Amino acid sequence: MKSNIIEFEKFVIKTDRNVFSPREDVEIFPKALKNIIREKSKILELGTGTGAISISVAKNFKDVTITATDINLSALKIARYNAKINKVDNIIKFKESNWFSNIQTERYDFIITNPPYLEKKNSGFYMELSDPENSLYATNKGLDDIYKIIRLGVNFLKKNSYIIIEHSHNQTLALKEYSARYKLQLIKSEKDSLGLNRVSIFSNSI
Repeated sequence: MKSNIIEFEKFVIKTDRNVFSPREDVEIFPKALKNIIREKSKILELGTGTGAISISVAKNFKDVTITATDINLSALKIARYNAKINKVDNIIKFKESNWFSNIQTERYDFIITNPPYLEKKNSGFYMELSDPENSLYATNKGLDDIYKIIRLGVNFLKKNSYIIIEHSHNQTLALKEYSARYKLQLIKSEKDSLGLNRVSIFSNSI
């Protein structure tokens, strides 16, 4: 199994070909949280992969607790290792779960996720990506997993809380309209290094 190390500004990540490899703009999640994070926030990350997003958040905000989930046991093993070498394993608890299947009745201040959101029919445009296909592609124009997270996620939020989702820039309007069905309001979209909408923040504080 080929493995490698990816270096970010504040931490390093070990990954391998069986796990989604984090991108350079992983710090967009702490940026999205910066002005809305609150004391002793309880955070749930869905589909943690290598743990990069949760580790990035833990490095930026010390006074939080994070539950990071994944259905991939290989990913969870790597994520636990990465949390340990970055000295945030006391902040992050890892759990096997297929989205919310193993979350039970907990409620969170923030649900954060980078789910699959690419269309399989466009896979020819992503030949350079070597990540597992189930970490990249979703049905219904790449929206099915995001829709499921929004639909179910409202049941796991505290009052006045947030769902923060990475997505394709051309999905912003569809997500705004879909989230409104579940009394979520799109309050902001953070842009990536190309100036495109990449992470959107939804709130149930309507």
